[in-house]
Amino acid sequence: MFGFRNKLPQDIFKGATDLHCHLLPGVDDGFSTVEKSLHALKKLEEHGIKKMVLTPHFMKDYPDNNRTTITAKFEAYKEEAARVCGIELHIAGEYMMDARFLEHFKQGFLTLDKQGTHVLCETSYLMCEQGVSEMLYEIMCSDYQPVIAHPERYEYANKDDYFKWVDKRFKFQLNILSLAGAYGSNAVAKSQYLLKEGLYDYVGSDMHGLSNYERFLPEIRLSNKNIERLEQLIENNKKLVG
Repeated sequence: MFGFRNKLPQDIFKGATDLHCHLLPGVDDGFSTVEKSLHALKKLEEHGIKKMVLTPHFMKDYPDNNRTTITAKFEAYKEEAARVCGIELHIAGEYMMDARFLEHFKQGFLTLDKQGTHVLCETSYLMCEQGVSEMLYEIMCSDYQPVIAHPERYEYANKDDYFKWVDKRFKFQLNILSLAGAYGSNAVAKSQYLLKEGLYDYVGSDMHGLSNYERFLPEIRLSNKNIERLEQLIENNKKLVG
């Protein structure tokens, strides 16, 4: 019914760029210490990862996170990381579309790309809060490109929602571990569907800790065609970050 499925090629992440992770320590619900984060970086380098865009949460739950504080912490962390591995690090943010979203907009987003256009955005998993469309329209009028983080994880979203977002020119970022069941069966089904339909633009780990990554990554099984689609997303990442 679903066709023959394979493990991911062993070298699929050789030279890859991870667009979404929470490796910057002590700033959100990701890595709690520098030591744990640096250990993960060394493991990722063994997988072939070449570049990583660190995307700490910008949301009302973390009031101290703003462009200035996060940039300063990133610069200090980057010096530590350069001593243990050769992965090239960049800083961006994962912006919750909540009451503080437009505040961050006025400060200037930390973007995924050097051109300063692609903004990683997320909503609540259970409901799309009022005003989200207006927020995204406003930033698009200022030449920002919204990239919707892990659309497969939003419980409220259905196929009609996804195609409406595509029509509005939003881009989609796949969480790689969604394909293996790390976020439940609904996310598996949705991620498989969105990948098959060619609706994703980019892919990221959304890594908050190393254990889930090491546990679920080997569990991914995809058709040959979907492996090709995933490889294209990895190439898109490289082109975006440069």
